[in-house]
Amino acid sequence: MNFLSYVAELSRGWDEPNARDMGRMTSQPNAKADMYILKEEIDMKAKIAAMARRLEELEMKKMQEMQAISQTPLQAMSWAICLSYEHLVEECPTIPVVREMFGDCNTYNSNWRDYPNFSWKPQPPQYQQPAQAPQQASNLEQAIVNLSNVGEDFVGAQKSMNAQLSQRIDNVESSLNKRMDGIQNDLSQKIDNLQYSISRLTNLKAHKRESSQVRDLKVVITLRSGKEV
Repeated sequence: MNFLSYVAELSRGWDEPNARDMGRMTSQPNAKADMYILKEEIDMKAKIAAMARRLEELEMKKMQEMQAISQTPLQAMSWAICLSYEHLVEECPTIPVVREMFGDCNTYNSNWRDYPNFSWKPQPPQYQQPAQAPQQASNLEQAIVNLSNVGEDFVGAQKSMNAQLSQRIDNVESSLNKRMDGIQNDLSQKIDNLQYSISRLTNLKAHKRESSQVRDLKVVITLRSGKEV
C-alpha cells in the first residue's frame, strides 16, 4: 500500500510540467527534440500510471476475495462415532469408552463386538443432517447473473428498436406506393387525353383531304363537260 500511495502521489503532478521540465523545455533550442523528449516522458508516465492502476485493481480484487472467503459460513462436521453436532471432537463423552475398548495397541479386541457402532448386526439407517447450501452466491456466479441480465436487457432494447424501424419502413413504403399510384393514374389520364386529341386531329385532316379531293373532282368535271354538276 505504501508503494501504491507513492505512485498515486507521483502521478498527481504528471498533468502539469514541473520546474525541471519547464527548464528543459526552455533550454532546448530544437522544437522537434523537445517534442520527442516530452513524448517519451509522457509515454513512460502513462505506462507507470497504468501499472499503478493495475496494481490497485489486483489489490482490491484480492481484498474482495478474502472478504468473500471470510463471509462464507463454515459447515459443522459431526463426530464420526456419536454423529453429534452439539460438542467438539475432544469433548465427546464417548472418547473414554472408546479408549477403554481399543486400548493402546492395534490388535483385535473381542469387546469390540459389544459396542453398538462396531457390532456385526444390521443397523437401521441413521438420520443424516443434509448439508446446508451456501447462503451467498460466489462472485463468479453473481457476475454471470449480472452479465445475463445485461444481455437480456440489450436483446429487449434491440427488439424494440427493430420493431420501431420496421414500422417506419412500412409507413414510408405505404406513402411511396400511394404517391406512385397517383402519379401512374395521372400519367394514364394524360396519355388517354393525348391519344384522343391525336385521333381527333387525324380524323379532321382526313376529312379536310376528302373535301379537297371532291372539290377538285367537281372542277374537273365542270371544265370537260362545260356544265356545272
